[in-house]
Amino acid sequence: MDKKEMKKVVSETEKELREEAREKQITKVKEIVKRTLDAIEKVKEDKLTIDKRLKYLKMDLDDLKEGRLDRIEERQEKDPKAKENSVIIIIKEKEVIREREVPYPVYPSPWYWPYNITWNQPDWYYTNSTNGLDTLSYTNGTSINCSVAKDYSTGTYQIDGKAINFR
Repeated sequence: MDKKEMKKVVSETEKELREEAREKQITKVKEIVKRTLDAIEKVKEDKLTIDKRLKYLKMDLDDLKEGRLDRIEERQEKDPKAKENSVIIIIKEKEVIREREVPYPVYPSPWYWPYNITWNQPDWYYTNSTNGLDTLSYTNGTSINCSVAKDYSTGTYQIDGKAINFR
């Protein structure tokens, strides 16, 4: 081979190597774009899920502020997603009708019907007892009525070091 042919072969080889490198770069860029688009779709799905949960939680807070435990209980009964996304589970307790010395039965107002409130996910925590041993405690449900929920749900709450006014 003479010099010209040698230069031509080297030139073609360099050109092929540049083409190969370019093809690798193109493939890499396409893979980056594909993974980015996939990540965006996953984030959109997560955002949709979070937005739905936020909607349920806001409805719970609004109903609690109005003292409408019956709405929360009804929503949780009809929609399993509402129960799943709520912080609490509300179950209407059996209506207690007391016998009175009146000619007709007087039923208590639904406003004062008791509702059993339990945490959706149990709240386990450690307490330090007097003997120096840590004990595991479980906070169980309690019974409240709509009147108490309405009167005592608003106020200022400390959340992650910030004061949040709930009105």
